[in-house]
Amino acid sequence: MSDKYIEKTFIYLLVISVALHVGMFALMYYLPHEQKPPPKEPVFIDIQQIPELKPQQPTQQETKRFSEQRQRVPRETAPRGNAPRDSFGPAPQPAAKPQPQEAGRSAHRQAPVGKQSQTLPPRRQESPLAPGSSVSSLLRPKSQSSAPQISPHQLFPSAQRLAKLEEGYRRKFENDVAEGDTRFLNSDDIQFGSFLRHFETAVYGVWRYPQEAAMKGIEGVTPVRITFNRRGEIAKVELLESSGARILDDEVLRTLRSIGPVGSFPRGYDKEEFHLIAFFQYGGARRSLR
Repeated sequence: MSDKYIEKTFIYLLVISVALHVGMFALMYYLPHEQKPPPKEPVFIDIQQIPELKPQQPTQQETKRFSEQRQRVPRETAPRGNAPRDSFGPAPQPAAKPQPQEAGRSAHRQAPVGKQSQTLPPRRQESPLAPGSSVSSLLRPKSQSSAPQISPHQLFPSAQRLAKLEEGYRRKFENDVAEGDTRFLNSDDIQFGSFLRHFETAVYGVWRYPQEAAMKGIEGVTPVRITFNRRGEIAKVELLESSGARILDDEVLRTLRSIGPVGSFPRGYDKEEFHLIAFFQYGGARRSLR
């Protein structure tokens, strides 16, 4: 190749390179540049205390009632009883004896019409039947027992009467309580609180409401004075007053004989015995120790 050809080629390439560079610079210059967003102004937020959310109570699912759906079930029939007590018919009433007065009236009704002109003897007025007569005894239902029944409110005192009963014993044993060897049942007592709580637990473990008394609705309160020795054992039980029902008093004594040692006396109590006054209350088929 000649030098002229090489020189021309170099010049052409140089011109092309310059043109490309100029075009690239022009393209970069005229293209839209990405604009930066203006700085945001700070926003001030007031801080408020959020209230505590209460835990939502779990919603109970409604039980599906089978009565809403129609179902066919076989009809149940009870077997017919053979004994007379199983029949549901009314009990036969004893036939009352006809009174003489009614017999006289029926005789007058059956008298012939032709003899109405005859003078009738004056009708004798009969004295009313005595309460103890046979006819009266047939018409009147017999009482189940002639013994007088004691109403439940006579055995079970009201709250006001129970408070008076307790206040009376507090006055009676005021001197013993002041000496420190006698207490009324109070599980919050500073010195004997733990001892009395153990006693309550032991009593409720063996104390029962007599079934016969609960069925008959017998209620009452049995106050007792209990003596403990230093080993926590019950040394003596004194029945201060009867509840009015022996079955209730016997259950209290049985309960106190059944429990074992309650525990040792608290520290600082140097006496050999400790006396406790308690009220065993029966009412509404429930027991309460006060």
